[in-house]
Amino acid sequence: MMSIDKNLITHFDYAEEAEAAQRAGAWPQAAALWRRAADVLRASARQSPETFDLYAKYQAAGEACDAKHRVERIVEDIAKTRLDIPTLRTRKSDRLDFHELSVWILKEALLAAYEAGRDEAH
Repeated sequence: MMSIDKNLITHFDYAEEAEAAQRAGAWPQAAALWRRAADVLRASARQSPETFDLYAKYQAAGEACDAKHRVERIVEDIAKTRLDIPTLRTRKSDRLDFHELSVWILKEALLAAYEAGRDEAH
């Protein structure tokens, strides 16, 4: 089995993997990869305005992934606690993917989501 020299992995490689994780909605993994890209860039690149800009981009992307993950956790929690829906993942079964809800329960869940968003913004 061939081993990979970790010194050959560049910040671009980590950024590419982070983008793939984002496309898959794997927010915690994407955030970690963006941070790793930033760390590798800082450790290996010469200091220049372009380097600082790219470092800031990687850091911002990691923070954005963290925010997406927080939102998904909040929405999942609302689905579980207010709507009695155990998961929001598609399970390819009508019985599991479609739910009958009363309008007052739906209103309660929407208000909870609104309040969570308002709280997150402050």
